[in-house]
Amino acid sequence: MTDKDYLFSHPSMDRRRFLLSAAAVAVSTAFTSGHAVAQEPKQGGILRVAVPGGSADSIDPHYNQGQVSEIIRFTNMFDGLTGFDNGSDIRMMLAESFTPNATADAWTVKLRKGVKTHDGREFGADDVIFSVRRILDPAKPSKGSKLIDFVDAAKLERADDHTVVFHLKGSYGPFSDLWSNRFLRMVPKDFDPAKPMGTGPFKLTSYTSGQQAAFERFDDYWGDKAHVDQLIVSTMADAAAGMNALRSGQVDITYAVPYAEAKLMETDPRLKLLRNPSTQYLPIYMRTDLEPFTDPRVRMALKLIANREQLVKVAMNGYGAIANDMVGRYLPCGETPVAQRVRDIDKAKALLAEAGKSDLKLEITTASDVPGLAQTAQVFAAQAKEAGVDIKVTILEATAYLANYTNWPLGVDFFNDMYLPLVSRTLLPGGPFNVSRWNDEEFVSLAKQAFATTEEAKRCDLIEKMRVIEYERGGSIVWGWSDILNAYAGNVQNLLPHKVDSALSHLNKVWLA
Repeated sequence: MTDKDYLFSHPSMDRRRFLLSAAAVAVSTAFTSGHAVAQEPKQGGILRVAVPGGSADSIDPHYNQGQVSEIIRFTNMFDGLTGFDNGSDIRMMLAESFTPNATADAWTVKLRKGVKTHDGREFGADDVIFSVRRILDPAKPSKGSKLIDFVDAAKLERADDHTVVFHLKGSYGPFSDLWSNRFLRMVPKDFDPAKPMGTGPFKLTSYTSGQQAAFERFDDYWGDKAHVDQLIVSTMADAAAGMNALRSGQVDITYAVPYAEAKLMETDPRLKLLRNPSTQYLPIYMRTDLEPFTDPRVRMALKLIANREQLVKVAMNGYGAIANDMVGRYLPCGETPVAQRVRDIDKAKALLAEAGKSDLKLEITTASDVPGLAQTAQVFAAQAKEAGVDIKVTILEATAYLANYTNWPLGVDFFNDMYLPLVSRTLLPGGPFNVSRWNDEEFVSLAKQAFATTEEAKRCDLIEKMRVIEYERGGSIVWGWSDILNAYAGNVQNLLPHKVDSALSHLNKVWLA
């Protein structure tokens, strides 16, 4: 599972947000929230956070299972070259600028000076080269390797202490934006996962896998220093356990709020609800390399069975919006002009009959750790009965689900990112989160062209064609965009909504009243 990371107004479609031209890009922008702070921050205290996860979580930004518990820990401990603000705009982080050559197959990256690692050393070019080679290690594929597999690891060039030249295997236009992905965080050149250190606003003091990680404020942080003295991140089995810990005063923030409880919380004076408009979606995926899902008629029938409005209303308790079987929200190129897919039981039955799959019996598998996953499986199974499809629902603890990850024939998962990174991770063969095993030759060809081009208009045309192909023959039912709901106690201040990142990935911004 991935970044276990919407009903709000759509942002303006500024293509520059995600697509870079071949002209030099030299940005020096502070990574700030963009929200005005209403009062003076208070320093000190211990911030306690509950996050869903399992017994097999880690604190390694490159090698992990993508559980929420892991992501929240390493995003507060490690920085990327770039990152998202609380909207969908990219900001410079450890990098100061990205400058391409004329064909965008070589990029010169200038690093921010004065950045310290948690043991007091200066972060520089050698650390970036080490990090990139670690991510790309062919002997141990990482979560981020598919995102940057076009980088020639052997030809990374150290120009000086704070400059790295990336030589690519081909042109890549949106190069700087790519490094905002959470699985591409930077580590020191002698990184030891048994004693992890980063450059982030919090440094680790103790860690027990599957239970708890303790951090303290890193006073030499290059950016906005944390307001609290300590941060405790505790792993919970599911969202209900996190809510119980919040109500009992054991924690100040819980990542996951069950959708069924959210409406009640809105009237609870003791607690606050943070509603994050997000790119997150909960796809119902089908293994396109296994029967009966090798047949596109079966896949289309299941897409036509889905009552998207009901899924949003019931599985998300209304905290979301319908989607249209194409990944990517807040698109840099605007919406793709295809009709909204609507439920059509008669057509679904006809397609199943044509495929010889009437009276179809299936099993759908998902995990219990993230709100909406189990509910999606249950609601969809009930909807399928109307078309004569019998679906058995199996809900597992996160660790058990992940133990067989990408092997479930039919399941529900969750993803949260911008369009092109989602393509690399979830829609291309070999992608670490390609749970549907989708491998469409025409789509793959167009994706390669989209990544390579330096022309904004051409890239947008290619993306539109890619999304139409996904709409027509993709391996997942992308039925809705889900709000990510966080809950917190009344003394927690400045916990801000984020569209792409999690609000809990920026806990240096938070203070306790």
